[in-house]
Amino acid sequence: MKVNRWIILTVLGIVLCLALACTISFAGDQTANDTGDTIQLTMSALQQTQTALAPRETPQPEEQPTDTESVEELDQPTPTINPTPCNLSHWTGETIPDGTSMDAGDTFTKSWTLRNDGICDWTTDYQFVFVEGDRMGGASTQNLSSRIEPGESITLSVQLTAPDDDGEYRGVWRLRSDDGEKFGNYWVDIYVGEPPAPFAVTGVSFYMPHTTIDTACPNDINVKAEIRSSAAGKVTYKWKDSAGGSSSTKSYTFDDKGTKIVEYNVTAASTGDYWAKLYIDNPNHQWFGPINFHVNCTP
Repeated sequence: MKVNRWIILTVLGIVLCLALACTISFAGDQTANDTGDTIQLTMSALQQTQTALAPRETPQPEEQPTDTESVEELDQPTPTINPTPCNLSHWTGETIPDGTSMDAGDTFTKSWTLRNDGICDWTTDYQFVFVEGDRMGGASTQNLSSRIEPGESITLSVQLTAPDDDGEYRGVWRLRSDDGEKFGNYWVDIYVGEPPAPFAVTGVSFYMPHTTIDTACPNDINVKAEIRSSAAGKVTYKWKDSAGGSSSTKSYTFDDKGTKIVEYNVTAASTGDYWAKLYIDNPNHQWFGPINFHVNCTP
């Protein structure tokens, strides 16, 4: 680039000299001003050439703003997708609901309808196997009768006999794949004989020796209640009265069906009618009462 510039400058110098020579030799009648104008024009052209040849700064690229949102989006973790397992069953129906009563020696068929929710076919090498509890004479192992593809359903049944002794019986069966994996959990639950009554408070009886009471006031008036339970279990209860009083939650555990007497005091501050009632929280969630009585405050 520098060599080219010197060549151009040399050429311009020669042109300048020739111009001066021509002015001296052939244009002697021109004035000094004309000569000066010629030199000035030549120098101006020379300056323009130097300016054009001057190196230009290479423009620096502008820094682009960072798209913060795009970076943040790239940093977001990809949600994990849990793959569907090979073997997965879904219960859709059954016969013989849990707690069904049977007589000793009764024969019955328990069936479960199951859907294949996995990604593998259930082939005839898959089995329905007994795993724990009371087998009640049912087969310990049985192969599936047909291939069940994903999304299809099958009804599996076992032939059972109710045991001779009264009581509750429960047996559990599971599916087993051709490679030994067990999945699903399906059971039969029966009661032989008369099933026990469900635990509940069957009634509450209130007791007061008198329902009209003459007493100095203020005074505590005692109220009793007899709680009757159908079976063993824990009863929780609390009292409430018309004078604005109440008790904390109390409890009593029955070892068997039976009764329990509980007490409460109502504070009577003036002559008037009063009442008290009892709330059985567990197992009934139910109010019992009230019992009504009248208080005459004496001097």
